[in-house]
Amino acid sequence: MAKKILVIKSSSMGDIVHALPVAYDIKKHFPDCELSWVVEESFTDIPKLSPYIDKLVVTAFRRWRKHIFSSSVRGEVLGVRRALSEAHYDLVIDLQGLIRTAVLARWAGVESVGYSRENIKEPLAARFYSRTLPVSNKLPPVLRYRTMAAQALGYSIDEHDLHYGLRVMPMTPTGVETPYAALAVNTSREEKLWPKSRWSEVARELAADGVMSVLFWGNDKERLYCEQIASSVPGKVVVLPRLSLKALAEVIAGAKCLLGVDTGLTHLGAALGIPSVGIIVGTSAELFSLVSENACATVGDKGVVPQPEEVLAAMHSVLAQSVER
Repeated sequence: MAKKILVIKSSSMGDIVHALPVAYDIKKHFPDCELSWVVEESFTDIPKLSPYIDKLVVTAFRRWRKHIFSSSVRGEVLGVRRALSEAHYDLVIDLQGLIRTAVLARWAGVESVGYSRENIKEPLAARFYSRTLPVSNKLPPVLRYRTMAAQALGYSIDEHDLHYGLRVMPMTPTGVETPYAALAVNTSREEKLWPKSRWSEVARELAADGVMSVLFWGNDKERLYCEQIASSVPGKVVVLPRLSLKALAEVIAGAKCLLGVDTGLTHLGAALGIPSVGIIVGTSAELFSLVSENACATVGDKGVVPQPEEVLAAMHSVLAQSVER
């Protein structure tokens, strides 16, 4: 009988992207299995890009905790709990490692596997699993998630056999000329931002090469940040309207290249196989360098702010190395 497997990796966007090679690995070793994936409602567009994920279980903890005493929220929570218990999975793998996701794993009522207490983000969560595994939290996220799933299901992985396989139809936005570069300039953590002046310099150099720049935003503060960059390079930088994650993926898929800080959209570009350069400023380059099936590069490191010429040199290098998609 085919296995029914549930993977929990519900947030945040970059973490979900990093976990998607797990879906390929599982289907490679269990091609007839039914693979379900737990995801927060705001990120459902991301696992939908993978042809290896059969079903989604959608949670809304970010919204639920704001209205925890609401009868409608209680009804939603009970609905998820009922769906998990009635699905009759063979195994649940929690790649998230939080108390709330460990509770979800327990709700399925079958064998569940999670990180050991020494290697998990919230140690109390380890008490909820049937089985724990000592997968180091010092590993880069993509390798850590792949290792966890492989050990849980008893297969081996080849670090070089990395496959996302995401399916996206490229879309060129109205008012944007090709070729264009996707610039992921925003992030939820201010210490990961790259200075606006350096983005402006990169956009000017791209424009001189006949390449427009396309910028994205998710809230008013981010929109203003984009507009300030765009104003310094008139007519050569387009600030797009706010888009769904699906539409963002389509725009990125049509780009000549992607340059971005350590944020979900940058990692998504790498996962889509777009020639990509990650700009690391406030996080560890060892842990959060880009991972792709195509050419990519990462410049900078925690406390090391790269210069525009370094970013542009890395961009030209990945473009020269990239393969046709």
